[in-house]
Amino acid sequence: MIFDIDGIENIIGYSFKDKMLLRKCFTHSSYAHEHGEEDNELLEFFGDAIIEFIVTEYLYNNSAGDEGKLTVKRAGVVSREPLLKAVNELGLSSFMLLGKGQKNSASSDEKLFSSVYEALVAGIYIDGGMVAAKKFVKDTIIKDFDFKERLLRRERSCESKNEFQEYVQKRKLGSISYETLAKTGPDHKPEFRAAALLNGAILAEGKGSTKRLAEATAAAGALKKLKKDEKTVGRK
Repeated sequence: MIFDIDGIENIIGYSFKDKMLLRKCFTHSSYAHEHGEEDNELLEFFGDAIIEFIVTEYLYNNSAGDEGKLTVKRAGVVSREPLLKAVNELGLSSFMLLGKGQKNSASSDEKLFSSVYEALVAGIYIDGGMVAAKKFVKDTIIKDFDFKERLLRRERSCESKNEFQEYVQKRKLGSISYETLAKTGPDHKPEFRAAALLNGAILAEGKGSTKRLAEATAAAGALKKLKKDEKTVGRK
C-alpha cells in the first residue's frame, strides 16, 4: 500500500524529518500485526498527555474561571468528539493503515479515528518539539474551541443587553447608555470595565475581555438591581 507522506504533510502543515515516524502515527494495530510493523498505540498514549498539557496551558493563559470551570472546558476540548471532528475535517482518516478485518468496521469506530489525532500530535512533538506540536493543536482543536466560545459569549452578551433594554422599555424607565470606565492588562489579554447607565446614572459595573462583554456583565448587574428594587417597592 502506498502511503502518501506528501499528502499528509501538506494537510497538517508540518514536514517530518523522520518519515517512518509519520507512517507509524497512522499504523493501526491490525495492520501492524499483518505486516510486521510497529503500531501507533504508544504514540496515542503519549499524545493524549501532550494534548491535555497544551490545552491546559492555553486555558490557564486565556480563559477566566475557577479550577472547576476550566476542568469542564478542558474536557470539552480534549474529548473524542473534537478530535474526531479535526480528523474528519482534515481528511486524515483516509490515510490510515488498517488490517483487512478492521477496514470493514472502520467507518463506525470513532475511537479508531480520534486516536490518530493523539498519535499524530505525539509524532509531531517527538519529531519537531513542543512548538510544532502546539501549533498543530492550536490550529485545529483549540481554534475550533475559540470559535465556539466567541459565538457563545456573543450570544450571552446580546441576551443580557436585550433583557435589560426590554425591561426598561416595558416599564418606561428612561434611556440606557454604556460607558467604558477603564482598560487594563496587556494588549494580548486586556480587561475592560464598563458601566450600565439609566438616565445618565450608573446602575452597575461589569468586567470582560472585550468592551461588549464588559457591557453585557454590567447590563446583567443593572437588570438584577432593577428587579431587586422593584420587589422591595412591592413589599412596602
